Amino acid sequence: MTDVTIVIPTRERPDYLRATLHSVLASSAEAHLHGITTRILVIDDASPTDSTRLLAEELAVDYHRIAVHDGRNNPASAIATGVGLVDSRFYSVFGDDDIMLSRYIVAQVAELEAGHDVCTASFIRTDAELRPVREVTLPEPALGDLLAGRMTINDGAMTRTELVRNLPWDPDLDQVIFYPIWLELLIGGARFSRLVEPLFLYRRHDANVSDHLGERDAGLRAQVRDHYAALVQARDGAIPSPTTTPTVTPAATASLPAGAPRAARPGAVRPLWRRVAARGRAWARARTAGR
Repeated sequence: MTDVTIVIPTRERPDYLRATLHSVLASSAEAHLHGITTRILVIDDASPTDSTRLLAEELAVDYHRIAVHDGRNNPASAIATGVGLVDSRFYSVFGDDDIMLSRYIVAQVAELEAGHDVCTASFIRTDAELRPVREVTLPEPALGDLLAGRMTINDGAMTRTELVRNLPWDPDLDQVIFYPIWLELLIGGARFSRLVEPLFLYRRHDANVSDHLGERDAGLRAQVRDHYAALVQARDGAIPSPTTTPTVTPAATASLPAGAPRAARPGAVRPLWRRVAARGRAWARARTAGR
């Protein structure tokens, strides 16, 4: 059995997808050095041309086409289809415009091999040209946070496949499709791990679906939240309190001009170069101490 499937839902974005696939292939090659087998699966959500298929063939990755587009401006149907086609021990859903860093697969597989069921990773937020903007480390996943509407788990968190086989992958939830999945796993006692090492570049650009959410999205999130809050209340007699405040609020961040001063940005953190430099100094001290 293959160790990991990387599911990439997409629709007619061959330029972004080409860069993404090359990054996933590089991470897969690194995983191979560690004895980890991978499958890269592109789910084409009825692209109007053959560009996606031809690119998948060129780069020798698996390809599945959804014949008829459902009219949604989001990848929910492709996500549900892709997860249903996974036949490996673990899987991760990866954005068709993001960039996977070389240790993405190796680092998360190590966490799942150690006994965790889901691994969520830190990432580097970039602009459309992949210039780093900030490094983002999500809080430890906690049921109270998700029931308060705080999403602290990446959509692409690597997950043990057997745990999600019978969970409600509902395309009608649009961008909210992962919300009940994470709640089901947390309520069921799944073991979550969080890595502070950045493992991918999260590209932000004008076509990001998450920048165009409206009242329907808010309503769907409230519907899911209320349903699971009621289940937890009935089971435990209380709903756990939130443990943390999100570092970055997507709606607030999206409204800021690109040149806004750091003080105006929610959840401002140290500049990326300072954090990388500090980490490098720590590594150097550790190596010196170990000699």
